[in-house]
Amino acid sequence: MRRHTRRKVLATTGAATAFSISGCLGGDNGSDGTTIETRYMDAPGLDEFFDEHTQRFEEETGIHVEYEFVGWGEAQDTLISDIMSRSGPDVHEIASTWIPEQYNADGWMDLESDAVAEHLPSTDTFEQGAIDVATFQDTLVGIPWFWGPRAYQQVDERIEAGGVSGTPSDWDELVDQADAYDGDDQYFAIMGSDYEPIRNFAMFLWQNGGQLLTDDYSEPAFHGQEGVEALEFYADLYAEYGVLSSETLEWGAADIQGAFTGGQMASTWGALGTVSAYEEDGNSIDDLSVSAPPAGPGGDRGTFFGMELLGIHPWTDEPAAAAQWIEYLLRAEPNAAVSSTVGFLPTNPEGLETEYFDNDLYRTFDEDVFPHARTYPQVIGWGEIESELNSMVFEVLQSAVTDDLEAGDVEDALHQAASVAEQTLE
Repeated sequence: MRRHTRRKVLATTGAATAFSISGCLGGDNGSDGTTIETRYMDAPGLDEFFDEHTQRFEEETGIHVEYEFVGWGEAQDTLISDIMSRSGPDVHEIASTWIPEQYNADGWMDLESDAVAEHLPSTDTFEQGAIDVATFQDTLVGIPWFWGPRAYQQVDERIEAGGVSGTPSDWDELVDQADAYDGDDQYFAIMGSDYEPIRNFAMFLWQNGGQLLTDDYSEPAFHGQEGVEALEFYADLYAEYGVLSSETLEWGAADIQGAFTGGQMASTWGALGTVSAYEEDGNSIDDLSVSAPPAGPGGDRGTFFGMELLGIHPWTDEPAAAAQWIEYLLRAEPNAAVSSTVGFLPTNPEGLETEYFDNDLYRTFDEDVFPHARTYPQVIGWGEIESELNSMVFEVLQSAVTDDLEAGDVEDALHQAASVAEQTLE
């Protein structure tokens, strides 16, 4: 992963993906030459976005913003190192699943404290689901920045050319449509590498009426009958039904987007990044239909959503200036611009009324898909559990595509992963 050096900001146009921001601030309104330093997770388009908007912000407030990027692979360790040493940026992007560990290490300021609350957007701005993620142990840890659910997406012309119509409403229709499909490309594919196996398994689990942990987050719940059936169905999409091609088990984001935009498959599920890639490849997003993912046997269409937030570290010398910068980033236009670049939806609802989201497809994501969206439990140790589950699911799928998966293997694998989860949660 390439690493950017910290730089002063001066110029142009833009938008963004996933990042972290930090800053050392001076003065309440920047009129005395306040400078803040910020850090974000590296992604295409972020340079241009921050060049443009840090300049606008400085012209408005006098506060100068310096920024740097860090790769996703390094971000969590870098952030923990900053927290342990009480150094580094003042404002930082927060990945929601990192909140418990970092909060317990005193890594984030309470954003409802008198030092910053009056300068930040009202929590009434955001959906309750976003605020639920942003709040840990009754503390508002971050301001929701951008978020997005995974929707079932298809190119209608390809689907119709393959002899089927409409989007599948449930698991049975997904299998039946794949069986009936007679197109030149694949009917359906999903990512299989990186941390996608656990995300896909979580979706199948939710669709089957299960959950990852018990309601009080004290014990694993993914290894019950709902989890066994969900993972067996996921494996059968490769091994028994032929819905998923074995080659897709190694596919990451670039592979799936390239196949979708290039005509090698007709449907997938993913966030807005897939839509953006399709449009950037010269296609019209009017070609696409999106819906909530197919429902499991009980009618649940559960899907995964991710959310990034902005927080302030408690060692900042200038909390008010840090809060002003966050407030600026959450205004409709900047929020829409960065969300569009990273392939997510703006958390500020007014962002959906900007030119960046001027298409009914985005309303479908927001209105028809989001009600079914869930995210991972916020609990100490989730990172270890997620990693264990991801490896376990991938190994099960590998066995499925090589015809080495035997009766009882899925249940055994889930119970082994649950044993690790139990130890982690103790």
